Amino acid sequence: MKNLFIFCYFLVFFALPSKAEIFDNSVTYNYASNAARIYWPEGNFAKFHKQYAQHINKFDVQDVDREHTVSIDLSSVKLTNPLVLTLSAAPGNKGVTDFFSVEKGGYKAPQLTFLEGDKKRLLLAEIDTFVAKKNRKPSGSKPIVKAGGGHTVLLKFQFTENIDLNSLKQLKLLLTTTNRQYGKSSLQTHQIHYVPPSRQPNTEGIASKYPLDKGIEQDSAVYYADDFNKQSWLSDIKQSIGISEPIWQNTGGLQFVEHQQVRHFSGQPGNSVKMPFTTSRNLAGNLDFYFAKQSGSEPEEAYFRYYSMLAPGAKVSGGGKLPGFGGTYNKAGWGGRANNGKNGWSARGSFFKSVSPSNTDWGGRMPIGSYIYEVDTRNKYGKSIPWGDELSTMQPGRWYAIEQYVKLNSPGKKNGIFKVWIDGVLIYERHNMHFRDTEKLKIEKVWLNYYFGGVAKPKNNFNMYLDNIVIASSYIGPIRK
Repeated sequence: MKNLFIFCYFLVFFALPSKAEIFDNSVTYNYASNAARIYWPEGNFAKFHKQYAQHINKFDVQDVDREHTVSIDLSSVKLTNPLVLTLSAAPGNKGVTDFFSVEKGGYKAPQLTFLEGDKKRLLLAEIDTFVAKKNRKPSGSKPIVKAGGGHTVLLKFQFTENIDLNSLKQLKLLLTTTNRQYGKSSLQTHQIHYVPPSRQPNTEGIASKYPLDKGIEQDSAVYYADDFNKQSWLSDIKQSIGISEPIWQNTGGLQFVEHQQVRHFSGQPGNSVKMPFTTSRNLAGNLDFYFAKQSGSEPEEAYFRYYSMLAPGAKVSGGGKLPGFGGTYNKAGWGGRANNGKNGWSARGSFFKSVSPSNTDWGGRMPIGSYIYEVDTRNKYGKSIPWGDELSTMQPGRWYAIEQYVKLNSPGKKNGIFKVWIDGVLIYERHNMHFRDTEKLKIEKVWLNYYFGGVAKPKNNFNMYLDNIVIASSYIGPIRK
């Protein structure tokens, strides 16, 4: 019975979540969800639309400067649930048309009309918004949607679960113009056909040889591993990792919690580390693993995996830093000390504020990514870069296996590599990183930094939890059950 309990734990925490939707009401040109920092599958909206949009028809909107209804025939649509449509400029179009959105309310909102058997039905759009390359902010809450002039309308209709799509006929899309148009518009309708690809985790790393990570620290490719189950870890810490004493004193020491208190993914007894964020300070915890002290030299590529959980019910009011890599040498790559290519770099993790509960797809989740100091003489601060995947939008109360890989660039060239796996799934990679312009800069350390801000402190207390650290010279992968 105990073994079954353990197996069920792994089914819960290692099953990959299904894609909630293609986009939500916070969609922008760069993000399918700006609120959750999730990128479009192909990189941006234009690339996504080119790949997955199927042409339905073309229609004209006259410039009459009065409200009027436009009826668009959808008889050639392949019915799916949800049904996702776009309206954009047809070739040669010069006009721009404003239609009322759902926020306008009532009969003027975008709607589908159709026959279900012999009954006439009406369905309002669940999401209606528009995107343009020059617009960075979401437009989903505006009372209009705009088509033409570089703007594309996105409409999502959600049918009830018990409806028989095969029984529907005479579909039409009804739109109402505002009383102000901007020239005659030639527009076209497309339907989005997108099925998220199946993604299998890579479980063939070092961890696959060591169930529950037992004995993994003995592997020849492992620099360091710790599951925090030995209370002597704190007293031995100076021998295995370097600590910046003033910062460490500010954290108040490591705080251990038993696995059963944090619904640990292993189902085994043991300890995890609590990183407490409070309204009174920015720093929740800071540890540095220095390669030179541990192994005698500094590598130019390395892997680092750790497990992390955001506490259930956590409300994160702003962004901050998470574990990652560093080569700061106490000179540059943090705190507004710019990387000029010769002084220091870093690639810490980062987190962003919790998604508003009003977002039905991602409400309450916390997006994560990287905070990177690349070579940049124009900006003295690093850049926060979301990893942009549904797996990098952390659900409170769920453990995630986060693995990062960095390979430093050849000095003076933009050929460095950075990759991220979550639960064994490769979710982010870049091959044009520019960390250094001298061979003197290496991977100095793994930087376990839990920091809120910036400058502002958290508006609410919340905890994050850390466990099962492994640092290695080859891919590690998630824990083997």
